[in-house]
Amino acid sequence: MSKVLALGFFDGVHLWHGQLFRYASEQAAKMGVTPGALTYITHPKALLTGRPVPLLSSIRGRAELIRTLYGIHEVMMEPFDEDTARIPWDEYIGTVLLKRMGAVFLVAGHDYSFVHLGEGTPAKLREYCAERGGGCAIIPPKAIGGVRVSSTYIRGLVSEGKMEEAVRFLGHGYRLSGTVERGHGLGRQLGFPTVNIPLPPERQSPKWGVYATTVHWNGLPYPALTNVGVRPSFGREAVPVVESTLLNFDGDLYGERIEVDFARFIRPERKFSSVEELVAQIREDIKSVP
Repeated sequence: MSKVLALGFFDGVHLWHGQLFRYASEQAAKMGVTPGALTYITHPKALLTGRPVPLLSSIRGRAELIRTLYGIHEVMMEPFDEDTARIPWDEYIGTVLLKRMGAVFLVAGHDYSFVHLGEGTPAKLREYCAERGGGCAIIPPKAIGGVRVSSTYIRGLVSEGKMEEAVRFLGHGYRLSGTVERGHGLGRQLGFPTVNIPLPPERQSPKWGVYATTVHWNGLPYPALTNVGVRPSFGREAVPVVESTLLNFDGDLYGERIEVDFARFIRPERKFSSVEELVAQIREDIKSVP
């Protein structure tokens, strides 16, 4: 099937990525073909540098955001391994993108690089398409308040707990998702039952602390108070957890998949000297949740 193909890793699916997707959709409509996106399962930089890249979105979350926010329903997730990295840049365009993927028009960002040693550049992509009869568009950077929108910048905001600013650059909430696990039941004993999901090790961790969030379950949103950290008041967890108290909800979500969208940082995580002090603080924190 012929398609206009947006190219990139698209971590976080932020507002600048959105410009690529909108351009791909508009161009596909003009050409009467399908808009699509090609991304990788693993971050190329992690393979090339040997160091993990803390991600703003999971594989599943990335594809869902591209589809739901920008209407790009054909999202192709390709592995990025040593064999991929060794493909010559011109062979990658001709054999993989145009022939195997069926692309008739390519859309890439101004800083897009691909395959062997990053030899594939926007300039080479444009030159190849011009010489071989394919269409190509290179999308310039987007800035907000003089700051360029990028996944790297947003990762820094999330790590510092600057969620309102991160949301402004993402165009949507910063989301962590997972299957609800059984905790120690301490929240229920305190009168604030919680749903707990592990913090995925490959994801960019928010600054440890308490946040105003929205928990999505079964297609419905619930305002929530969420703590990210190791719960130092109760013996300290071995690994960080994402612990949410859903407001106006009474039910059992163990084993259910939920999504937690972070909206605003309320306070850092800290150890309380007594249960009474903790309960009083939780009641105060809840007032900060819209």
